[in-house]
Amino acid sequence: MADKNFKTVWQDDYKVHSYEADFKGNATMQILCQFMQESAWNHAEHLEVGYSHLINKNFIWILSRQSVKILSYPKWGDKIKIHTWPSGKDRVFCYRDFKIFDAKNNVIGVASTTWFVIDLQTRRPQRADSYITLNVKDDVEKVFPDFPAKLGSAESAKKSGTVQVSYSDLDVNGHLNNVKYIEYILDSMPFDFIKSHELKELEINYLNEAHHHNIVNIMLENKNPLHFLHSLSRDNDSAELCRARTIWEKRNN
Repeated sequence: MADKNFKTVWQDDYKVHSYEADFKGNATMQILCQFMQESAWNHAEHLEVGYSHLINKNFIWILSRQSVKILSYPKWGDKIKIHTWPSGKDRVFCYRDFKIFDAKNNVIGVASTTWFVIDLQTRRPQRADSYITLNVKDDVEKVFPDFPAKLGSAESAKKSGTVQVSYSDLDVNGHLNNVKYIEYILDSMPFDFIKSHELKELEINYLNEAHHHNIVNIMLENKNPLHFLHSLSRDNDSAELCRARTIWEKRNN
C-alpha cells in the first residue's frame, strides 16, 4: 500500500449549519460523531478498504465501540477540521482515532473507535488480514492511553423512554444508524438537566442491530449527579442493542 502514496492522516473541513446546532447554538454530539464517521468513510475509501471496496466481497464495516471527549463545542457557523488515522489493528478489530480542530487550530475534541468487518451472508466477523493489508506502526499516535473499553451493564437502570425505529433512522445497510443510538439516549435525558448541563464525554458499545419498526426501550442509571449509564434494548426479544456511559458538566450560562 505504501507504493500508492496513501495518506496516513486524513483531513476534512466542515461547517456547523443551523440545523446541526442545539438550542444553545452549539454543534450537537450527534453531528460531531456524524462528521467523524464521514471522515472515517472518506479515508477508508482512499485506503481502498471502504464500503465500495468491501461490498464486492459481500463485507461491511461495523462500528463496535466509540469513546469521545469534547473540550469545547463548536458553534453555529464555525468551521472545523477533523483529522483521522488508523491507530491499530489485531486479529479481528481495527482501530481509528480522531482529532477535532477549531479555525485557530486548537484541539477541541478527540475520539477513538473500534471497528470490525462482517460477511453479510453469514453475519460472522472476518479476520482483519482478510481484507486489509495496511500496516500500523507501533508508535502511531493514540488520543487515549487505551482503546475503547467494554462497558458493564446498567444493573439498576430505570426506563427513561421508548422509541420506534423509523425510515429516517436507517443507514445505508438498512439498520438503525449508530448515531441514532446516541440521539435516542440524549433525547431520553430529562430536559431540565440538558438545559443546565453539557455533555463532555461519551462511551458507547454497539451490541446488536435494530431495524425498521422495532420498538426500542431506553434505560438510564444515575451513577452520580454527572455520570450516567445507559442501555437500549429491543422490546420484542429484550436483546440489548447498546450500552453507553455519559459524563456531564454544569453549564456556565
